[in-house]
Amino acid sequence: MTKKTRSLRHLLAVALLVPLLGWMMSCSNDNDEEATVVLEPTTWHPTPSEHRVPVRADAPTAIERDVRGEPIVHRIPTHVPPGRLRTLFCDSNFLQLQAACAMGFRPIGDLSSTYAINRPVVPIRSCEAYLLDSLSMSMPYLVPEAAQLLYDIGIAFSDTIRARGGKDYRMRVTSLTRSDHSVSRLKRRNRAATTMSCHRYGTTFDISWVKFDCLDSAYVVSLEDLKNILAEIIWEKREQGRCYAIYERRQGCFHVTVRPQPKATKEET
Repeated sequence: MTKKTRSLRHLLAVALLVPLLGWMMSCSNDNDEEATVVLEPTTWHPTPSEHRVPVRADAPTAIERDVRGEPIVHRIPTHVPPGRLRTLFCDSNFLQLQAACAMGFRPIGDLSSTYAINRPVVPIRSCEAYLLDSLSMSMPYLVPEAAQLLYDIGIAFSDTIRARGGKDYRMRVTSLTRSDHSVSRLKRRNRAATTMSCHRYGTTFDISWVKFDCLDSAYVVSLEDLKNILAEIIWEKREQGRCYAIYERRQGCFHVTVRPQPKATKEET
């Protein structure tokens, strides 16, 4: 190992120690508060997009109501593939685990294992592409490929709603990277949780299909349409070979894992 490589690993470990230490201390106290994020992205930035979701206005907008005074819920076209979502998105945990092992870092068992992280990681924050939900069982970090995939899904989701006559919406991210300790705690609450979780590798995230962030309350879109558009986008990325996905009915989310991409040949480059 070269001196430069050792220095880079040491810097990464030190950068991760501060938020991870606070998070693990909160776990030991059985406190489910979200971990404090203090890192800034350094080696990764999302690919630019022409569309940017505007910041929510300070002044509340008037909600459209019908003659009975009830809020109007608008319908917009959706093109989700035919069939039940549970059947369309059914990539096994074993398949996702293979991809996670190939793309991610070694699972974090305790504080000392952060020094052994063998892949770059980037912090995840709310942005124009998505709203980060309060995290009680995971840490806001992903490997760069997963972070880019999450961003691309969010931008495509917002763009599609606007293109079909809706207003500004963002999807909600409900879970990211978990340590072995948080997986053990989750299993005590959720019997469906597995010890061999893909979330331990920094390659996997959950996107809610029951909650979305509406940035213009004057124009409310049907929850069913929002869910189906999100399904369209994830299906498209899945068909492109960028991810595996599971439709989780009880947890109310899409469970997505980034996939390894084939290396470009000399003719392609």
